[in-house]
Amino acid sequence: MGDPATTTSGTSILDELSAIVREHSFRDPMLEAVRHGSMSRAGVRRWTLQASLVVREFTRFISAIHANCPDRDSQQLLAENLWEEHGRGVADRDHYALVRKLARSLGASDAEIDNAKPLAETTMYIEHCFDVTRNGSFVESMTALGIGVESFVPAFFGRMAGHLSSNYGLSREDVQYLLVHVTEDETHARRALEVIEAHANTSELREKAKKALREMLAVKRTFSEAVYRYCLCAG
Repeated sequence: MGDPATTTSGTSILDELSAIVREHSFRDPMLEAVRHGSMSRAGVRRWTLQASLVVREFTRFISAIHANCPDRDSQQLLAENLWEEHGRGVADRDHYALVRKLARSLGASDAEIDNAKPLAETTMYIEHCFDVTRNGSFVESMTALGIGVESFVPAFFGRMAGHLSSNYGLSREDVQYLLVHVTEDETHARRALEVIEAHANTSELREKAKKALREMLAVKRTFSEAVYRYCLCAG
């Protein structure tokens, strides 16, 4: 009997998921604009406000996966992820508190943060995350979030933090929301891969995992491009 995480062609599920990521390769234009300092400060603030709407709901995505997770070790991983999102019990290190701090460092008021209106694409992205984590299997939701979202965060946020500091005068403390993800999400993504490899143990689950990843990457790209266009309009 072969390895359950290996297809009949001898390709592992992780190899197939990596191939999908390469196939849907995408460079967020916001990162390029911030790298060159061509995005206005008001535009960066808009980006942060839209991101904050996703961050506010992210703990609920993790909770939904946990609720659907039958494996005790994987439950532990998700519980640790949730604890980190909440700042390990320190209120001002909670990730939503940190993204609010980032928005304020770019000139947003608390009222502006509280009353930020999502773009249609932001709403679509959030609703898609709720759908896959609530209604998808444990393997589908782990693939969508662990690979489709968190695996990209360390490199993207690390570079974004550096460019915001060098081109927009933000301090290391201002960009802590970005920096905490560099190490935390790298660990999450690696451990998510281990979980997927262990539990994507049928052809049906492997196909569902691949479909969930393709869909998440497409929705995330639509969201990123829409937010970038919106930020350009800020001047």
